Amino acid sequence: MEQVNQKRLLWNLIMFTISFTCSNFISGVIYDSYVNYLQDVSIQVATSFWSYYGYATFISAFLVLLVNKIGFKYTLLLCPLSCILAIFMVLYIKNEFVYSLATLCVLVGLQLHYVILASFTATYTNAENKTAWYSKIYYIGYTGWLITTFLGGLVTVFRFAQRSQLPFNEARLLTGDVAGLTTELKEFYMYANKDVLLYTGIIAILSLIPVFLLKEEKKDYTQIESETEHESLKHKIQSIFKTLTNKYALSYLVYWCLISLGMGFFTPYLTVFLNRNLNIDRVTASFLVSFSYLALVLFMTQTPRAVKRFGQIITLGGAGLLSIPFMITIAMGDSFGVYMIPVVGAALFLRSGFMNLGFPIDSSLPMELVPANLRPAYSSLIFVTSGLISILAGIITEKYIFTTLEGYRYAYFYASAIYVVASLTLLITLYKKFNIPSDDTELEV
Repeated sequence: MEQVNQKRLLWNLIMFTISFTCSNFISGVIYDSYVNYLQDVSIQVATSFWSYYGYATFISAFLVLLVNKIGFKYTLLLCPLSCILAIFMVLYIKNEFVYSLATLCVLVGLQLHYVILASFTATYTNAENKTAWYSKIYYIGYTGWLITTFLGGLVTVFRFAQRSQLPFNEARLLTGDVAGLTTELKEFYMYANKDVLLYTGIIAILSLIPVFLLKEEKKDYTQIESETEHESLKHKIQSIFKTLTNKYALSYLVYWCLISLGMGFFTPYLTVFLNRNLNIDRVTASFLVSFSYLALVLFMTQTPRAVKRFGQIITLGGAGLLSIPFMITIAMGDSFGVYMIPVVGAALFLRSGFMNLGFPIDSSLPMELVPANLRPAYSSLIFVTSGLISILAGIITEKYIFTTLEGYRYAYFYASAIYVVASLTLLITLYKKFNIPSDDTELEV
């Protein structure tokens, strides 16, 4: 009987891995090709994209509570279903409200999958293999994101070449100046973008299969309880206010808010800037962005070594400062002439690597700053403020920064200034007491 149950648990982990990877396939297109497509069909949604990410964060946090009531399977079905609905609305309905609703829906579907990841792996694993499965699912899924980020640009140009009956290389070069396309070629280019979204919609439909194949039993989800489920609302609020009286916890919260704000100014628009401002063709732009994502994995493997040598605060704050010259290099990419593409590509790779070198630290450091009984409240506070800052970033980019195309360049300078303040805040306030990790805190990569 136990052997049968172990097979069921393993089967569910495999099905979830497939489902999560499909979700990341969709993410690779949404966070790259779709944002680029929005530049031409709904500039309002495009320039405020990160606000929708913030809204989706809150909605996903609410929807994950459904797991206790209806189980993982039916909650997970919301992920592909919302993506399917969103993608096909964008394909067949031309309306500003529809673009807003579709963007929100697709981001909810993608975010919900990430929110469920931790509780799903905790349910279907044990203490010995939980971390291994979590890392395995995360990195396999992330590989899917990397692949479709590149393929989004490649397939767009391929379909553009087919529709316009031009050689691939000629079509590729034309996508370096989208604004300069003739009316006819621009129409072909827009249909090519729609083709990529259609293929993504098909992936979303296929991603329903592994969710339907989950072998779930009621006991899997009825025993799941929030750590603070039995706390009164008054007690929860009191716990949050206690964390705000902790100067170290408050300093880290300020740091995290600043980093989230700066990130929202440029990270969703990497391909947009490369393609529209630096006039790098879509294939090359998508390749450079996907290549920079590879740095995330490579640099994170070095986090434990960096922490051992420099300490966690120096690693986190120092890496943030080291990323800034590369952000400025990206912004000034067109000043490098014929060397623009290799220079910008290297800068993207190193910026991504340095900023994500501290990612595992960001997962563990907050838990050191407050007593154990306040950790759930502090985690909630970080989550809520992060969502609010994402919304704020989207409002700022829409109303003030992206009012002209050059705004996408200025965003790198604004973010760089914010990163300087954030990193110095962290180094000045937390170095002395928290540079060496405490014994009960474990870095997981």
